[in-house]
Formats: sequence, structure tokens, C-alpha cells
Amino acid sequence: MFKFLLPLAGFILFSFTNISHGEGVSSTKYIHLTPAFVVNYGNTGRMKYLRTEIALKVSGGAAASAVSSHRPYIRNNLVLLLTAQDGEAVNSSSGREALRHEALENVRALMTELEGSPYVDDLYFENFVVQN
Repeated sequence: MFKFLLPLAGFILFSFTNISHGEGVSSTKYIHLTPAFVVNYGNTGRMKYLRTEIALKVSGGAAASAVSSHRPYIRNNLVLLLTAQDGEAVNSSSGREALRHEALENVRALMTELEGSPYVDDLYFENFVVQN
């Protein structure tokens, strides 16, 4: 029984040591831009709709606070970007990935302009639905 308790005690001690030093605690935060984006896109033909939910990945509370304080400006720029798309961009997976990267660079440039640092590590489409 002693052989079983000694390793268990070591494991518990090691676990508390890591927790007390803050290791293993992630500072990654996700900012969900709510409500969902619902926009018209395309310039010709009948009306086309795009609906997506976007989350921004940031590192740390300061970055989350800075990004959250500019949420209306970020949303505005993303709406303008999404409405400027054509059917080829939103209907293919490679086009959506290119759009995701373009949106990320757009948000990072905006945050750099406003705060002096990009703050946003990544941008994710939580869902992406189009009606042609």
C-alpha cells in the first residue's frame, strides 16, 4: 500500500506546484462578435445573403479589453468587407479561407492603427452560410 501512496502523493504535490505558479493556465481569450453578421453580397443579379458568426482570438486580458472597446468599429469594417465579396469567394472553401485571412489582416491593421498593436492572434468563422 505504501508503494501506491508514495507516487500518488508525488503526483498531487507536482500538480499543486504547477497550479500555484500559473503554469497550465491559458491566457487565450475569444471575443465573439455578436450578433451574427447577416449581409447582402454580390453586385449583380438577384439578392444573395451571407450569415456568419465571427470570433477573435486574443492573448491576455489587456488585449481582450482593447479589442472589445473597438468592437463597433471592427464590426463595421467586417460588414463592409463581407458585402464586397462575390460568389466565387464565399462558395468555395479556398475562397472562404482567403476571406478569413483578409478579415484577420483587416482587423489587425485596424487595431494597430487605433492601439499601436495588432492584439488579435486569429479570426475564426464559427459558421458560414450563404444563399445564392
